[in-house]
Amino acid sequence: MSNKKFTFLFLSLLLPFCDFAQNVMFQGWTWQYPILYNGQRYAQRTGEKARELSNAGFTHIWVPPLSRGSGGSGSMGYDISDLYDVGEFAGLVRPGNRSQIDAMIDSFEINNMEVVADMVYNHRDKGKPELNGAVEGWIRNFTNNGDCPYPSGNFRCILPLGGNSGNGEGHYYFKLSSASSNTAFDGRTYELTAWTNKKPIDGTSKTEHEPNGGGDCGQPHDTLNVGQKIALTIENVTGVCGTDEILIRIDTADFHAAGDTLFIIMPNTSLNLGYYTDHRVYGIWSAEVNGDIVDSLGYQTYTDFSAMPSGRGGMHYWNFKPNGTPTSLCGDWDGMWFFYDYDQNQQSTRDTLYEWSKWMWEEIGIRGMRVDAIKHFPPDFIGDLLDYLHDNNIDPKIFVGEYFDYNAFTLKSWIDAVLNAMDTDTKQAIHPQIFDFPLRNSLKSACDQFGYDVRNVFNESLRDKAGVSGFDVITFIENHDFDNENHLIENDPKLAYAYILTNNQLGTPCVFEKDYYGPPTDTANNIRSEINALIKVHQKYIYGAEWVDYLSRNGTPYFQNFISGYPNTTLLYQLSNTISGKDVLVCINFSGDTLKLEHNINGTNLHQGDTITDIFGVSPYPFNIVGQGYGVYLQVPPRSFGIWVEGNLTDSLITINPSTEIGGGVNQGNLLKVVPNPFENSVTLSIGGKYFENTEVSIFDLSGKKVWGAAVPDFNTTYTLRPTLPSEGVYILQLTTKDSQYIQKVVFQK
Repeated sequence: MSNKKFTFLFLSLLLPFCDFAQNVMFQGWTWQYPILYNGQRYAQRTGEKARELSNAGFTHIWVPPLSRGSGGSGSMGYDISDLYDVGEFAGLVRPGNRSQIDAMIDSFEINNMEVVADMVYNHRDKGKPELNGAVEGWIRNFTNNGDCPYPSGNFRCILPLGGNSGNGEGHYYFKLSSASSNTAFDGRTYELTAWTNKKPIDGTSKTEHEPNGGGDCGQPHDTLNVGQKIALTIENVTGVCGTDEILIRIDTADFHAAGDTLFIIMPNTSLNLGYYTDHRVYGIWSAEVNGDIVDSLGYQTYTDFSAMPSGRGGMHYWNFKPNGTPTSLCGDWDGMWFFYDYDQNQQSTRDTLYEWSKWMWEEIGIRGMRVDAIKHFPPDFIGDLLDYLHDNNIDPKIFVGEYFDYNAFTLKSWIDAVLNAMDTDTKQAIHPQIFDFPLRNSLKSACDQFGYDVRNVFNESLRDKAGVSGFDVITFIENHDFDNENHLIENDPKLAYAYILTNNQLGTPCVFEKDYYGPPTDTANNIRSEINALIKVHQKYIYGAEWVDYLSRNGTPYFQNFISGYPNTTLLYQLSNTISGKDVLVCINFSGDTLKLEHNINGTNLHQGDTITDIFGVSPYPFNIVGQGYGVYLQVPPRSFGIWVEGNLTDSLITINPSTEIGGGVNQGNLLKVVPNPFENSVTLSIGGKYFENTEVSIFDLSGKKVWGAAVPDFNTTYTLRPTLPSEGVYILQLTTKDSQYIQKVVFQK
C-alpha cells in the first residue's frame, strides 16, 4: 500500500492570458473499455504508456473511476458503492487490483505526469436495505404539487410474517393506486413482484384483468401467488376507479412460521426519470384479522453503507434525498437521475465525501479530479470541497466538472457560483474548471456540417462567448460520452484538435484516447502524429502567448484575398507575446479545396520584411516574408492546417508523419547531407544510406519562391544534382519523399 503524500485594435477580441496552457490532458480510456487488453487489466496496460505519453508532451492523464461500483469487477465505476475499495477488499475493480493501480500511478509519477481520477459526488448505489421513513412518507403522501415521484425501482416494501407479527397464513388484499390521481401518470405501467425468504421469485408472471379495482370499487380483483410477478397499468381518468387490487394468498408453505418477511417491489417497466409514477399501496385488507394492516408495511431503501468491505465511508438514508429536508426530486439539482442521490447539504454527507477525496489524494496518489455530473448537485458543495482540500494542503492543477450543456452562459454561471463559494486563499491556489461543450459542438459542426460557417468557432468558446477565463476551462474534441458513431466527429477531427491545441487562450486541451491510439479494433485509424506535432509546436513556440487575434473573423478589419478556398471555411488567427518571443500564425482549412490566401496580419510584433516559417512544411514554400501592409501569402492543402512561426526556422521544422518519431525537425538529426556546401556546379545528396522511389527536389530562394525543381524517380542512397539557379546566394533545398520531407540550407557560388 502506497502513501503519496491585443492595446491592439479591437481589444474585445484580444484578452490577456499570461503564461498558460502548458498543461495537456489525455483521457486515457473509452466508454466500456475492455476488461482485459491482451490479458492485461486497464491499470497494467495504461501504466505502460506513461513514458510514451510524457515524451509526447502530456502532463495529465484522466483515468476512469477507481472505487468499486455496485456491478463488481465489470462495473464502469459510476454506480459507485464502496468509496474506499480500490480493488483491495472485495476482488478486482474494472481497472485492476490495488497493487496494479498503485503501479500505474507510480509509473505516471516517475514520468512527470499527474493522474486525474474520475470522481462521483452525485450518488451511490447498492448499500444494504434499511427502513426509510422519509421515503415512505414521500411515497404514501405524494401530491404532485411541484414535486416528482420517488424512483420506483429504488425501494421495496416489507410485511412481517410469522413469529409475533400477527400475520400468517391467509388472504391479503393489496390495494394500489396513484397517490395524486394525476392524469399525467395515466397509462403508465409497472410490475409487482412478491416473495419471501422461504419462497423466492419463481420467474412466472401474469397480466392484470381489467376491471380489477376490488372491493373499494365493487369490482373483481386479480390473484397472485407468492413468487410471482404481475403487470399492472395506472388508470387516472375520470369515471375510472383507479385502483388495482391484488389478492396475495399466503400458505404455510410460503413462509417460515418462526419469522419471515413478504417482500414486494413495484418498479415501472421503464426506469427513465420521466416515466416514474406515484403508485403506492394505500391499503392491505387482511381477511384473517378483518382489518386494514397497511401500517404494518415498511419501506426500505438500499442506503445502509455502514458495513462496506473496506470498513470506511459509512452512510445511511439521511445522507440521501429525500430525508425530510426541502427537496422536490425534480430538475437538475434534485432529480433522482442515477441510483441514490446524495443530499450534499447534509454535513455528514459532506464530511464523508471530503474525507474520501483527501484519502484518494494522500493514499491512492491521484493529483487531479474530474467530477461527474456536476449539474445534478449544488455548486457550493464544490466550492466548499475545494476549501477543504486547500486547507489540507491539497491544490490540484486539474479540478474539472462535467456539466453537459451547450449554453455557454449556463456553464459560466456554474463557475461563478463555485468561485463565490470559495475562500479567497483557495481561489488563489485552485482554479475550478469546466468542460467547454459549446466549443466542441461548434467544432463538430465545422468538421461535419457542409455549409457551416466555421468562423462561428471564434465566437462559441466559453472564453469568447461568455468571458470565462481560460484558467477555468478544459477544451476537448471527444470523450467517453460521445463514444459512438452517432456523436463522434466523422470527418477530420484533426482540424478540431488543431484549434484547441494551438489556441492557448481557450483553456487546457484534452485529447481522447480513441483519437490518439485509434479504436481497439482499428489502431491504425488515429491522428496521433498530428496531435504530437501540434503539442510540440505549442510547447516550443506558443506556450505563454498573451494575445490571440482572430484575423479571419466575420467583419475582419484586415485585408483578405481568397485566390482559392473560402472565407467561411477558413480559420486564421495570430498568437502573440509568447514565451518563445515569436508570433505564430495558425491557419485551418476546412474546405475540400487548396487554400491560397493573401491576408494582412497584426503588425504589433511582426513587421514588413520579417520571416515566417511554415513549421510543418505543408505549403510549397518553406517560409514567407511579411510584405507591405503586413500582408502574407499562405497555402494550405484541403482539409488540413498549417502553422507559421516568426523567424527563419527551416533547420528545425516539425514533421507530421505517422512513420517517424515526433520531436525533432523535418531533417531530424541532420539526416540530409549536402556535399559540397557551398557548391558551384553540382551537389550530392544523401540520407543515411536510405533508398527512396519517386522523390522530388525543390530549391527556394529566401522569399519563398521556387526557383528550381526536379523529379528523382530512383534515389539510391545518394543523388547528384546540377541545378540552374538565378544568382549566387543562400537557398533552401527541400527533398520530398512519400512519407517525409527533408530541408537543408545550401549556398550557391560561381
